Amino acid sequence: MAECPFASSAPPAEAAALEPSDPLLALNEAFRGAYAARREAVLTHMGPVIAQIDDLLILRRDGQRFEGPARTRRYHELKALNHLPLALHVLLSGVRGALDESTRDRLVEFRRLITTAAAGLDRRGFTPDSLARQHRILDASLALLQQVLADNRVAPEALSAFTRAQVPDLVRNSEDAARDQLETMHATVEAWKQQMTPEERARLRAVVAVSHMSRPGNVALQYFSVTLGETWEGRFDQEDLQPGKRVLAAETAFDEAAAFQLLATHALDASVSDRFFGDEIRMERDLLADAAERLLAQMFHKEPEPVG
Repeated sequence: MAECPFASSAPPAEAAALEPSDPLLALNEAFRGAYAARREAVLTHMGPVIAQIDDLLILRRDGQRFEGPARTRRYHELKALNHLPLALHVLLSGVRGALDESTRDRLVEFRRLITTAAAGLDRRGFTPDSLARQHRILDASLALLQQVLADNRVAPEALSAFTRAQVPDLVRNSEDAARDQLETMHATVEAWKQQMTPEERARLRAVVAVSHMSRPGNVALQYFSVTLGETWEGRFDQEDLQPGKRVLAAETAFDEAAAFQLLATHALDASVSDRFFGDEIRMERDLLADAAERLLAQMFHKEPEPVG
């Protein structure tokens, strides 16, 4: 085997972590313990906090915990129906030539699932307009699927026509799902706020558990930004230009403890940042960020591009 011509130019790999016996490692672990203890104290005394995690809203107030709904079942019904055309597109868009056995099996299973779902659709309590919309989605999906199975191949023009035709109904379903979540959250939050003092309402904070891809424009983040009086642009490309202090996205925290812990981390870091740097949002970015920017400019002889 020929050697890589660049292998000799790279530095040898060495263990970067500190040894278990290193006193600096012990010192850093002591810092972590002190920080965790202080963070827990901050969370205990920071006033009422709300977390939205999937279908639940969770309020912590005066040492008590309360739960309320963030969505109803209608949200999930609409989401499942919207996913059907997307699933067929994902499954069929990469097919070239005759269907393979695995794809045929998946399509047969989708046919069974569509038929079963359609049989019970009228009992789900949709309005007449919405019910007709859901039947259109199911019927069009079934018709495409039947044609593909009969032909044993995918006609690209038929798949494109199907995809475009679904857009109006998918958009309407998305609006209804957003309405369900906003109205459900608002009813829960307003009921809680009615039990709070004016001082508590002024201190109320929120954290939203969210996946990375759905972070821009997230429904719950927009709702809390409005109801808690934070900056709200209503456009995903403007979201973090002037970040507020009372609403936080937790992209990696989908359990209750981690979400609230992240909220306390931001509150504690704001205090630390102000004391050390005179800028309470300094630690909301990598502490090495400014140095990295300067060093990269020197290494590559270029400057960062201005915003916008």
